[in-house]
Order: sequence, then C-alpha cells, then structure tokens
Amino acid sequence: MKVFTKVFSIKIYFISLLFSLIALPMAMATHNRAGEITIEQVGNCVTSLTIKATIVTYTKASSFMVDRDSLTIFWGDESPGARGQQVLRINGPMGANGIGKGELLENDTRKNIYVAFHTFPSRGTYVISMNDPNRNGGILNLNFPNSEQIKFHIQTTYTFPNPQVDGCNNTPILLQPPIDIGCVGKPFIHNPNAYDADGDSLAYKLIVPFSDRGIQVPNYLFPNMISPGPKNNLSINEKTGEIVWDSPQRAGEYNLAMIIIEYRDGNPLDTIVRDIQILIQNCDNQPPKIEVPYEEICVVAGDVLEFKVTATAPIEETRQRVKLGALGGPFEVKLSPATFTPNINTYQNDPFVRTFRWETRCEHISDQFYTVVFRAVDDFYPRDSTGLSVLKTVRIRVVGPPPEGVRAAPGNGFIDVTWNKPYVCDKAAENYFQAFTVWRRVGSNAFEPDTCQPGLTGRGYVKLTEFSIRDSLNGRYHYRDNDVEPGKTYCYRILAEFAKTTPGGRYAYNLLESLPSKEACVQLNRNLPLIIKADVITTGATNGSVQVCWTKPKANDLDTLVNPGPYSYELIRAEGLDPADADFIPIARFNSSTFKGANDTCFLDQNLRTAATPYSYRVRFYVGRSTTMPLGVTPMASTVFLRIASSDKLLNLSWEESTPWDNYAYVILRKNASGGFDSLATVAGNSYTDRNLVNGNEYCYKIRALGTYGIADLPSPLLNHSQEACGRPQDNVPPCPPTIKVATICDKPTDCSNPDLQVNTITWNRPTETCPDATDLAGYRVYFNNGDTVGTYTLVGTISSPNTLLFEHRPELGIAGCYAVTSVDQLGNESGRSNIICVDNCPRYMLPNTFTPNSDNQNDLFTPFPFCFIAAVDFQVFNRWGQLVFKTADPNLNWDGTNLQGDALPAGVYYYKCKVFEQRVNGVVAVEKPLEGYIQLVK
Repeated sequence: MKVFTKVFSIKIYFISLLFSLIALPMAMATHNRAGEITIEQVGNCVTSLTIKATIVTYTKASSFMVDRDSLTIFWGDESPGARGQQVLRINGPMGANGIGKGELLENDTRKNIYVAFHTFPSRGTYVISMNDPNRNGGILNLNFPNSEQIKFHIQTTYTFPNPQVDGCNNTPILLQPPIDIGCVGKPFIHNPNAYDADGDSLAYKLIVPFSDRGIQVPNYLFPNMISPGPKNNLSINEKTGEIVWDSPQRAGEYNLAMIIIEYRDGNPLDTIVRDIQILIQNCDNQPPKIEVPYEEICVVAGDVLEFKVTATAPIEETRQRVKLGALGGPFEVKLSPATFTPNINTYQNDPFVRTFRWETRCEHISDQFYTVVFRAVDDFYPRDSTGLSVLKTVRIRVVGPPPEGVRAAPGNGFIDVTWNKPYVCDKAAENYFQAFTVWRRVGSNAFEPDTCQPGLTGRGYVKLTEFSIRDSLNGRYHYRDNDVEPGKTYCYRILAEFAKTTPGGRYAYNLLESLPSKEACVQLNRNLPLIIKADVITTGATNGSVQVCWTKPKANDLDTLVNPGPYSYELIRAEGLDPADADFIPIARFNSSTFKGANDTCFLDQNLRTAATPYSYRVRFYVGRSTTMPLGVTPMASTVFLRIASSDKLLNLSWEESTPWDNYAYVILRKNASGGFDSLATVAGNSYTDRNLVNGNEYCYKIRALGTYGIADLPSPLLNHSQEACGRPQDNVPPCPPTIKVATICDKPTDCSNPDLQVNTITWNRPTETCPDATDLAGYRVYFNNGDTVGTYTLVGTISSPNTLLFEHRPELGIAGCYAVTSVDQLGNESGRSNIICVDNCPRYMLPNTFTPNSDNQNDLFTPFPFCFIAAVDFQVFNRWGQLVFKTADPNLNWDGTNLQGDALPAGVYYYKCKVFEQRVNGVVAVEKPLEGYIQLVK
C-alpha cells in the first residue's frame, strides 16, 4: 500500500508537470501578427530549378519568450527537405550566435526576415509554406478571446514555367508593411503595394486566414462583422489591391488575409497569401493629410514625371509634426529608379513637402500601373514616437512613345509606308523593344490619342502585319501594302511592340503596344468606276427593288490613249453580304463608243427578295474591243440589311452591310400612322433599341446610312436605305431575382438536438423593389443543393404568390446546404438565381466530468450533454497508469463504468481523449483539437 501511494504520487506529479509545460507556451503565445512568403528564381532559369524563398513575419516585439530566431519552411515537394527545413533570421542586429535579432518597428512590432534556398526535382507547381504555433493574443475577429491558441500559417503557390516559351518567373514583392493603424468611426485604407519585376498582371482577393495548409482558422469573422454599425463595410479593389474599411466600430486588433494572384498572358502562375493586422484605436487624434496633384497618371517613356507631395497635420493640431515616406515599384526598377527628395525620414513641422521625380525610360513601359504609396504619420504618441498614419496611392503607367514621321506614297498597285529610323526605343535594354506593326483603315479617323490608351483597338483600323517587322528602305523603316484597290483613300498608323523575352530571345511574353503614330493617308489612282449607291427602294418578298449607281473613272488616271474606247460597264449581282465571286451574275450592260459618253450611271434592279436577303453588287469595266476580259472590277457594295429582335416593350434593331465607302452615321426611321417614316435617332454604331413600346403592336423601320469615300470630287454624304422590317414587342424578359437570407437553428440558443427544430427559413425581398417595371410578378422557385455552390440545384419549393416571401425547408441530413431563389412572371419567364447562401451545421458536443455507475438508474451512464450534427467520435478513457480502459466510436458514449473486459472499474479519477467528427456542409470533418479532460467515477 505504501508503494502504491508513492507510485500514484509520482504519476500525479508527472501529469501535473506535463500539463503545466503544455500550458506555459500557450499563456505566453502572443507572437505572430502578419507576414508573407516571396519567391525568386536563382541562376539561369533555363537549367536551374533553384529558388530563393524569403519569409517575412511581423511579430509582437514584447513577446520575447516566443521570439523565433529560426523558422521551419516546407517546400511542398518530395525532396529530403520537404518535411521541413530550418531557416535562420538574417535581419536586424546580430546576436552572439551570428543570428539576426529582427528589426524593431513602431507599435510593439518586430520585422523578421528569413531566407532559404531550395532546388526542386522537376518543373511544376509547388506550395511553399511556413507554420508557427503562436498568433498574438487578443485578436477580436479570430477565435476571440483565444487567438493565441491558433496557429499562424502563410504560404505561396509557385510555378516553374517553361522558360523557352514562357520565360522566367519571380513572385511579386509586397512593399507596404502589413501592419496599419486606424481609428474607430473613421475610414481605414491599406494597400499591399505589390510590385512584379516581370511585368505580370496581379489580382487581389480577401480570404479567411489559414491555420495550416488548406485549413482556415476557426471562429473567424471579417473585421466589419465585429460590432456591426452604420456604413461598416469592408471591400477590396481586385485590380489595385486597396482595402477600404469604411467605419470600424470597436477598438482592438483585427486580422485580414488576402491572396495576390499573378497572371502571365492571362494564365495564373503564382498565388501569395498575405496575413495583415489592423490596429484600431479610440482616437482623439486626427490623422495627417497628404496632398498629391493626381491619383492616376500616364506618361510617355522618356518623359520626366515630377510632382510635389505635401503632408500636413489637421489645422487644429498645431503641436504635431509629420513624417512623410514613399514606397513603390518606381523605386525598385533597376534602371533609372525614382527619387523622393529631400531624403528626410524624421518628423518635421508641417506642411512638409517632398518631391517625387522619375526619369522614365523605355524599359519601364508596362501595361500594368506602377503603384507608389505615400505614407504620412504624426507624432501624437510621444512614448512610441508614432501616431496615426494615412496612405495616399498614386498609380503611374508608362506607355510606349509613338513612332514618328509616318508617310504613305502610292505606286503602281501598291502603297509604300515609311517612318523614322531610328525609333526612340530602338536600343532598349534586354531587347525589350520588339518591332512594329502596321495598321490601315479606309478613310480617315483623325482622333486625338489618349496617353492612357495605347494601341488601336476600336478605332476601325486593321492590322496588316501578321508578325511585327523591322524592315527598312533608304534609311527609313518600311512596309509595302500590295492589297489595295483603285480609288480608295487608305490611312495608315504604326505601333511599336514591347515584350519580355525568354532566355535566348526566341519567344516573347507580356506583349504590349505603344501609342499610335500620327495618321498618313493616300488615295490610289481612280482608273475604274466607283459604286456610290446600293439603295433599297421597295421591300418585297419577290417584287423588291434596289437602285445601284456608280461614277465613271477619272480621265487622267485611266489614260484614254493607252486605253481607247469603246467603253462598257457590266453590272453584276449576288445575294448576301459576302458572296463568292462565282455567285455574281450579270444583270445589265451599258456601252459607249467614247469616254465622254461613259457617264455616271444608275440602274433600278427589280423583282428582288429584298424582304429576306441583302444584295451585293460590282461593276466590271471593259475598254477597247474586249468583251470578256475587263480592265478591272469595282469593290463589292451591298445593301443595308435590317434585323429586328423582340423583347419586353422594346425592339432591338441591328443591321449590317459591306461597302467600299465608310458609313459614319445611321438614321433610324419608324413608320407612322399615315404610312410615312419619322426619324427617331441618329447613331454611329450598327444597333439601336426602340423603347417604351406597346407589347403586341407592330412597328416598322428603315435605316438610312450616311457614308463617304473621303474623296473631294465624289458626292457626300452617300445615302442608302435598308429594306423595311417590322416587329412586335413581347414580354420575354424575366423579372429580377430576389435577394435572400437564410435563418437556421444555429442563429439562436435552441436545443439543436431536436430534429423537429432543424429547419432552415429562407426569406427574400419582393423583386419589384429593385425592378419597378416587373408588374407581372407571379411567384418564386426555391432551389437547394447539399453544399457544392457550383453543383446541381434541385427545385424544393414553388410559391405561386408574389406576396409570399418565406419558405421553410428541412434537408435530409442536418441543416447544411446552399439555397437560391428565382422569380417567375405570369408568362413563365424565370429570373436568374438570387445570391447563393450556404449554411452549415453547428455541431455541439460537450462532456460532463462525473457520473455514478451504481445501478440506481440515476446518472449510471457517462453520456454527452444533448448534442447535434456529430457523425462519430473516437473516445478513449485511461486509468491513472495510462492504461486504456474503455473506447467507443458511438457519439452517445454510454460508458457504464466497466473496462474493456466488462469488469466494473473502481471509483476514482480517469483521463479521457475524444476526437470528434462533425457533419459539415462539405462532409464529415475531424475537429482540429480533440477534447480531453478528467472524469470522476463515483460510487
């Protein structure tokens, strides 16, 4: 008995010591605030698979007991180091052991930098991660009040591209520290200030922070969900990364996480997870102000961008001083980085003015904006030598300069286009300048270029060069256009192209265009007739008619001595807008023995199906005695063909044509009650919507096209009409979808174990609130799936009244699933889905700490408190010597106090561990932290 007592005492002491050791780090685990991992390729990326990984963490400086002079990085491959490699801290003052101590920042924050190198076995995509057991305590929106018990996890997904085709790859770097201060009730703004040296495009999204790879932190709420209040919105600009929290309602520390996705030529490469901490304070202090001349600007490479940045404290805060700094991509470029002078980084009396200056170069050209974040901070808190800060973001785009000196000279069946050589970016480093592309349109478009809109998209120009060119002739860059037709006015512009190149320069990626050159126009000799009219006169199924007119050639261009008479015009016709040459048939011929008699001519083409199809025309021109070999054929000219599509109280008109002249405007004509046509509008495009019509009534239309060749001696405008087309508006437009909410048993303190209460209540607004025109609303349809938001939805409810705005649904398994509601009108038109709301089970499982298995029918079994949504458990009980005495997978447990052999156990204290498996929306999920504790068995 004496021996037993001694052993028992030792065991109890050991267990107590063990639990105290376990609890000690947790009590002091107030550590990680924020951080991220960035990746850089090392060596020749064609042959090397080595990367440099930089882990940056921001920790609570006062938590020296859990300070990390090294971390473990996981490489995500099958190499020997994949299970974890120790990485030493490299920044800050060096300790006696030669390891950095980190950099002390404001607000009780330490910045820590860890660098490691790793060689991967093959190309692919890898998830590089770091995990630390300690976040800092007191984070309001993350497992509060026990945020220090949640692991800190950051990761970066990195891809090795094919370097021969896609080039090398480095992740962006994040220049703005992820620790920021804000005030209750005042807008908070943060920008990660990402810079990608490869010129890849970036996208930003908010996510739930991670506690491990693929595991989100538990009990997380986005910061604006803590103490909701007026205008308490949180948003992120997915293009710029700017986070705006309109009105924080409660002082404290909050954590956010975001992903920065890197795209190359539209394909995703890398994804960085960044953890961010926001410190919200009750502030009597007002933040400083920053004044900049603009927030977004485009500059032409080679220009100098210079502007003043002014930081001030509010007028009423006369004793405060300000500090002004700047971070951003223009300071990171290798060639000609920006400056911010004077280089003073201490607090100064306000107003404090510094000058941003950047001498841009051709190597800086990018289709992505460079971000510069200016930060002003006051000295309101003298103890910390810091105060409130404010950010001001300026976005700068550097565009390629336009080629200069463009000329166009006509030749015999061709046009030579030349421009200045050298081009200002000819000698850009790393072959960044590629070559030129040549663009052409018929007729002029003398637009004024917008510095922020490189290229020629939407200007009516067609690219003539399949590949970019650098050909030259007589000391000038040169292109010969052989695809030209007599009589047309051709206008040319040149673009320069820039791109990163793969090693060896064989392939280019991230291709972008310069500003367009000025326009150069020229007209070829007019030795053929020109069609100037293809006008629908009457519309009919078989009795329609079209008037076709053309002009005679110019005598000087034809040279009648070389091409003597007689002269003959042959008009040919085909159905459709783009018929083949073989489809054209002759319909009329006009002859003259002299050129003087070969006048401008018109012909009325009759007995046509103008109601059903457009018609295209060409004119063959014969000279001399030949009747089979024309001197030439005019370009094709078609009639304008109108189509009408019906919708609710409106008709959508669209038309098309194919003409050698430029139709620059269209007049919409609608038939009136007396049979004439009224003008409704004049538009530049090929479509128009006539609204506010009466469903069921017939409306008839014509289009009058106004065109020009842009040639001085030809008539302008050229007037041509479409056929007459009619339509009846009809209601085929579904109503707007409603906006839904879902209330569950988890939203209120209810006995969730009662199956009768496990009902989801879906409510929604009446869509007429957002779509007042939806007066024929008839009802709603409720759809459900079991948790896959992109999967198949099943109709679970049909509501036949527009005034019923509630539906109750009991899923087969728990309450988990996703809901959407549609609206239906009286004609059966169904809207798209509403917002999708997914609800999850709210598992509850708690265990008592005592029971009395003495067969008195009172507390004889050890069972959990009423629970719900638990699929299974792994419950184990141990005696004081650590021996397993009972186990079960049944969530009800029903332990009767006997051991595995069925023998009754003595009264005493037993230790249990219980791994819980919850029924969740995405299946059965194990709870990350098992339950454990002591059971008092009483007899």
